Amino acid sequence: MASDKPSYRRETAVLGAAMLLGVIHQGLFYGRDWGLSYPLFTLCFYLFYYWAIRERERLRLNSSLLLLAPVVLLSLTYALFTNLLFMILNALAIPCLLIVHTTWTVRGREISRMNAGAVILSLLEQLFVHSLRYAPLPGKLAGRLIAGRLRAERYRQLWKVLTGLVISLPILLLVGALLASADTMFDRMISGLPRLLSGIPVGEAVIRAGWVVVAGGAMFVYVWGLLYPKEKPPAEEGRTMLTLRHEEGGWEPGAAVSGPAKPVRMDPTITATLLLVLNAVYMLFAVLQFSYFFGGGAAALPEGVTYAEYARRGFAELVIVTLINFALLMLTLHGVERTSRMMNRSLRVLAAMLIGCTGVMLCSAYFRLSLYEMAYGYSITRILVHAFMLFLVGLFALALYKVWNERFRLFRPYAIVSIAAYVLINYIQVDAVVASSNLERYEKTGSIDAAYLGTLSYEAVPYLVELERRDPNMREAAEALDRVEERLTRESSPSWTEFNWSKWKASRALGSR
Repeated sequence: MASDKPSYRRETAVLGAAMLLGVIHQGLFYGRDWGLSYPLFTLCFYLFYYWAIRERERLRLNSSLLLLAPVVLLSLTYALFTNLLFMILNALAIPCLLIVHTTWTVRGREISRMNAGAVILSLLEQLFVHSLRYAPLPGKLAGRLIAGRLRAERYRQLWKVLTGLVISLPILLLVGALLASADTMFDRMISGLPRLLSGIPVGEAVIRAGWVVVAGGAMFVYVWGLLYPKEKPPAEEGRTMLTLRHEEGGWEPGAAVSGPAKPVRMDPTITATLLLVLNAVYMLFAVLQFSYFFGGGAAALPEGVTYAEYARRGFAELVIVTLINFALLMLTLHGVERTSRMMNRSLRVLAAMLIGCTGVMLCSAYFRLSLYEMAYGYSITRILVHAFMLFLVGLFALALYKVWNERFRLFRPYAIVSIAAYVLINYIQVDAVVASSNLERYEKTGSIDAAYLGTLSYEAVPYLVELERRDPNMREAAEALDRVEERLTRESSPSWTEFNWSKWKASRALGSR
């Protein structure tokens, strides 16, 4: 995208707003837990962002604005829930989605014509090339701002004074140590300086100032890189890529050449043979699954092997095979030559058979995990795996549509499904689902691991309180609630920026014991 040269006034205005945002950032997060502060800062960042790009891009109701929804919803989870796993994952997911959204807003027309790989490379280029090259700009603007307030002669004198101070510091430390060693009274006076300065929070002030400079500078550099990307020289207008040249002894990197490269494709006959063999094995496996799980074949299980043990042994392997099949399916859809109409139809049929057999595997894995949960209870990992298998079903369904409609592009639907699934799994409150499911299982079996429920996030506390009410004599439930109450008291903070809905609900539930 061509870029006009920005004015000095605009540069300083955006830098000043970024530094103000840096002040807000350190005020919300320095020495504090993440809570309501996270969505508040997200709001402040977007106000700054849309203000900074107002002359280049207007705020419009278009497809790019839809990406704002998952960013906002995920940032709200820090004020609503307390699941540690998702707090860590969201700390990575939110910046990634924010980068995608802001880049799409400014470079939407360019990105919309790219394939999946090019989009990812474009985002990395935006972050590490266009934006990172402006890293020295805040320092230069600050220097120009100071120089503009002073005459040239005074500006040079100021730099000389600062240089003299830097040079004198090590000499001053050496001389001070020698004088303190030579004179007892001087040593006593110097020794008393730390006590006099102890009441002045110099260290904290320096850290806060550094926090503001780094946070504000980073946000300025990123937004400025979006507004004024690096222009490519005319020689680089064409697509360049690394090629391989054949030498004796193997393939070695060759020189960069211009023009599109011919993609490496798999032979269709080899691929069809591979799919045919795999599908034959999978069909046999599918027949066995219907016998054991869906056709009343439990009597044929080996002696001494229970349903739960049988389920536990094969679940992980089925998930791994499913992922292998997914990779093979993507390779078939995008990496195989289409030499003839007949071969193309054969590959479609084989790919559809692969999807069907994989669907049976997913059903089997899902059923196996359900049996295992009935025998041993529910956990966060098992619920997340359930959700992951449902997510895979959605991806395979889209791939099946792609098999019979070659014009259908998978990248955008996969991105939408992935983001929507991730936001949804954040909001179903996995810890609450685990606690409620174990409570229902307790009603049927009389067995429950109350100690494990006490290790979950605060979303599980109301269910633990309910468990204690149903069985007041259960010592494990009371001990788990006591540990949760102690943890909640230790983590409580009077700051309103750290408010969290789940902590508040847990506190109310514990207060009603």
